[in-house]
Amino acid sequence: MGGLATGIITLAIGLAKHIPNEKHLILVQEDNQNSSFEEEYTLPKNLSVLKLKKFGPKLYPFALDMQKNINKFNPDVIYLKGLWRQTSLEAYYWKKKNPSKILIISPAGMLQPLPLKNKKFLKKLSWFLIEKRLLKISNAIHSVSKIERDSILKSKIPVKKNIYIPEGMIINNSNLDKKNILSKKLVSISRIDPIKGLETLLESCKNLDFKEWKFFIYGNGDMKYINKIKNLITKYKLEDKVILNDAIFGINKEIVLNDASAFILPSFSESFGIAIAEAMSFGIPVLTTTKTPWQVIKKKKLGWYVEPEISSLRKALKDLFKCSQKELEEIGARSKLYISKRYDYMTTSNQMKEEILALSKTKF
Repeated sequence: MGGLATGIITLAIGLAKHIPNEKHLILVQEDNQNSSFEEEYTLPKNLSVLKLKKFGPKLYPFALDMQKNINKFNPDVIYLKGLWRQTSLEAYYWKKKNPSKILIISPAGMLQPLPLKNKKFLKKLSWFLIEKRLLKISNAIHSVSKIERDSILKSKIPVKKNIYIPEGMIINNSNLDKKNILSKKLVSISRIDPIKGLETLLESCKNLDFKEWKFFIYGNGDMKYINKIKNLITKYKLEDKVILNDAIFGINKEIVLNDASAFILPSFSESFGIAIAEAMSFGIPVLTTTKTPWQVIKKKKLGWYVEPEISSLRKALKDLFKCSQKELEEIGARSKLYISKRYDYMTTSNQMKEEILALSKTKF
């Protein structure tokens, strides 16, 4: 239950395969930005998706029949992805009515310091009214990175158990042929939002010699903010170097990643950053920031891991643009090997299955 992020879909698919005799349901509010996600995945027969129409204000939309559908499905376990939404309220009421059943919450980075500053008053109000109580009665919190786990531990939020399992992904097995020539395409695939660091990145690109590289941004977001990004591209005279595109899914995303020479995610905060793992699975170097939990990029020389500041990003881009095709291919090969051994969704979802069994008296 929660947003249709890659992590929740792959977790649900994995659990449906590990627990084949039970029915599984992804329940979400309908979101046009995620309308094409089904193109990316083949769902097991025992896993279904129910999208509920949402109404009300943009800050707090709601689906009128969410609780009705939860009761109809009658779950033994609810896994809640994200906070500060109607789903928190519904999960709280469900758990109060079913204290012997299992509620696991994945904050999805929403309890980290920077996200908490956004809409601070509304979040304080929601914390007082529902979120604190929700976390207190939940059986466990699922942290997807050590950064998120440590942040929750330091906050002294009242949780019974803090589970650390990284997000899993379907490791790239694309049949697309990798091009033999250097495309010089730098790609970013993410939600377009202030926390993703695009403003700082674009300023770092000002008057930078791209050495024939092009920067392609793919994503959805608030139109007002997207227009702000468009204006910055014009302001910094980057129109011939930076191309802003709609979000991509399925085979279209595979084609873009397969053709890319490098990937960038200049975020100010990430609980995991599965877009980074996806890019690495295609064998391309990654440039990201120290505000993501990907220290391994620096440690194992899988790309560039820098402070989310103009000077640091600018220097990293200069280094990237100077790399030869052979250097980029060697970095990409190391990246793909690293990802393939650690983040397969069947492994991470099996870890979650074991945690659920440990919390429950029911043997699925």
